[in-house]
Amino acid sequence: MRETVVCPNEQEYLKNPKAFLPTIPACLNNPAHRPYWNTHWEKRFCPDHVHAIWIPIFNAYCEECHETISYWPEFALPYQREPLETYEQALIEHLQGTRTSEIAARIGYDPRTVSRWIRLILTQSMVIIDPAIRRILSLIVIEALPLSTTNAKETASLLLAWLRRLAETVRFPRLNRLMGLCNLIAEGKWDLWGAVLGKAKSRVNRAPAPG
Repeated sequence: MRETVVCPNEQEYLKNPKAFLPTIPACLNNPAHRPYWNTHWEKRFCPDHVHAIWIPIFNAYCEECHETISYWPEFALPYQREPLETYEQALIEHLQGTRTSEIAARIGYDPRTVSRWIRLILTQSMVIIDPAIRRILSLIVIEALPLSTTNAKETASLLLAWLRRLAETVRFPRLNRLMGLCNLIAEGKWDLWGAVLGKAKSRVNRAPAPG
């Protein structure tokens, strides 16, 4: 299981990562379960597209479910080393008609890599659009609107538009991180950009958990 936690940026997180964790971990399957802090591992992260740092990802364990719960800072994504904003900006520029080669040149990446990012985001948008919008509607309490698009670009644009509406309603301060907001409201059920939950590879634990 994977849970996203609110965090403004990697600098604040690295100063005191435990400050962004819940006091008591919660099981996403059953709130009556009592998971406990287990271990943490370090993830490679490139905040400036060049220089790598390591950020800690903390795990809890639910004995009843026999599952690990990983707590991810909002700015980081599973399997990816770039900040979430990088992928979101690439997606927005693509939806606005910017060529992949131009997007890649701006951040110094191979266009094939950027194309893969965009393709996977579009695919993931198609998968999560219905539950994501249902969740948004439950949070802003307005009447549901029918979904009529089957086009991946249109779906991604629609999802971002709904996320922006939610962000403005709840005063979410980071409008360049709408995908992070999507992951925050997911309640552990999905990630926007990243593998489907349950497909994570085993990690080597590097250090004991907090406390």
